[in-house]
Amino acid sequence: MSKIKEALEKARRIRSMGTPFMLIEEEALTQPTKKVVNYASNAIMNHKIITLTEDPFKLSERFKLFKTQILTKMQSAGDKTILITSCLDGEGKTFTAVNLAVMFAREIDKNVLLVDVNFSHPSILSSFGIQIKEGLSDYLLNDKPLSELLINPGIEKMAILPAGNNIQNSTEVLGSLKMKNLVFEMKDRYHDRYIFFDGPSVFNSVDTIVLSQYIDKILLVVESGKVSPQKMSEAVKLLGEEKILGIILNKGNPA
Repeated sequence: MSKIKEALEKARRIRSMGTPFMLIEEEALTQPTKKVVNYASNAIMNHKIITLTEDPFKLSERFKLFKTQILTKMQSAGDKTILITSCLDGEGKTFTAVNLAVMFAREIDKNVLLVDVNFSHPSILSSFGIQIKEGLSDYLLNDKPLSELLINPGIEKMAILPAGNNIQNSTEVLGSLKMKNLVFEMKDRYHDRYIFFDGPSVFNSVDTIVLSQYIDKILLVVESGKVSPQKMSEAVKLLGEEKILGIILNKGNPA
């Protein structure tokens, strides 16, 4: 079975699951963030977090435009969760996820949670120069309280939930009832919070296809000249065209 057919079959199985919704422990989401770990200035410069540092190419203006477009579409539908992915690795999805999350936290009257769901190649913490091993996988597999895993990177109104330790059966874990409950609780409990998920690329992991089933909207990041129109169409089909919030062209020539 090809990777695309395998992904479609896994997505079909996730949609057909009839397991009843179960609430997770209330204290897991109501306790305040305990860890405050300030970001490292050299890291945000190296990883081009332009919404926190100098921006010689004025790219932050484009992120402001993205923010406005996203807010317009999300608010009208009452959506709060956004999965950011790409067709292939190295197209700039984490760069986009981090900059959008920071932009939202700094410029609107809302709280932001940035979640790393790329268990095999987590990169959000390294973008901020933060070195912590525990994260989402420790909550899902070892019942570690979320209040002990959430991090404030020194940015007001922003929290990070790292991926945690690498796990072998990541597709099954992300498709589990516990993960789905967590996403639903995050969305339903906090009416003033936007939640960004930085996921693996579509054609390198089935995880994103599984996770996309219960995320409100998806942003697809595409590197200019790297992905063919056919591959892009395949990715959109796998993710579900109705869920695509937009496609962000990265590394192209500014208009």
